[in-house]
Amino acid sequence: MTEHAATIETQYKDFIQRIVETNEVWGLTKDDTWATSSSSEFEDTEVILFWSDKGGATACSEDEWESYTPESITLVEFLENWCVGMYGDELLVGANWDKNLVGKEAEPLVVALDVVTQLKAQGKTLEFTQYDSQQEFEEQVTEALESE
Repeated sequence: MTEHAATIETQYKDFIQRIVETNEVWGLTKDDTWATSSSSEFEDTEVILFWSDKGGATACSEDEWESYTPESITLVEFLENWCVGMYGDELLVGANWDKNLVGKEAEPLVVALDVVTQLKAQGKTLEFTQYDSQQEFEEQVTEALESE
C-alpha cells in the first residue's frame, strides 16, 4: 500500500470512528442539492461527499461549492436514507475528502457495515426508524452485499 493510499485509508477509518462517536454526518448543501464529484475510480459514477465534522465540510466549501453550506444529518438518517438509497442509485460515498478532493470512494453498504461494526465495538445501539433493530439493518445490508 502506498503512503497516499494509507493516508486515504486512515482518513476513512477516522470518518467511521468519528461519526459513530458524534452521531452525526456532515455534507455540503445548496438548496436541496448535496455536493458531489465524479469518481476517480469508476467511469460515469458520482460520489456524494460526507465528512465527520463541520470543519472538514467547510474546508471544501470553495470553487464550485463556494455557495454550499455545511449541513449535518443524524447517523441513523445517513445509514437508512443515504447509504441504502445511494446503493440503489449506484452512487458512492466520498468519506472525509480533503480540500484537494482526495479521499476514499466506498460502496455505501460497505460503509454502513463498517459503521455497524464500529457501533458494536463501542457498545452502542442506534434506534432505527425504518428497521426493527440495528441487527435487522445489519442482516439486510449483509444480504444485499452477498447477493451481488
